[in-house]
Amino acid sequence: MADSKTQMQMIVRKLDRIEIEIMKLKAALLPKEKLSIKEKKELKAIQKDMDKGNWISARDLIKELG
Repeated sequence: MADSKTQMQMIVRKLDRIEIEIMKLKAALLPKEKLSIKEKKELKAIQKDMDKGNWISARDLIKELG
């Protein structure tokens, strides 16, 4: 049981690092990119879903999946 808990903690830490890297990439890329009208609409729709609370953190996902 301890091994699986340790493995899950390692996974959570790795996912957190990945999330940070994604945010860094997003910050580096988005200002330079010109989005199409379709992409802007999709991004707004995603943002609205997130504002409504329709998202899950990596930790919660791991807890939910076991």
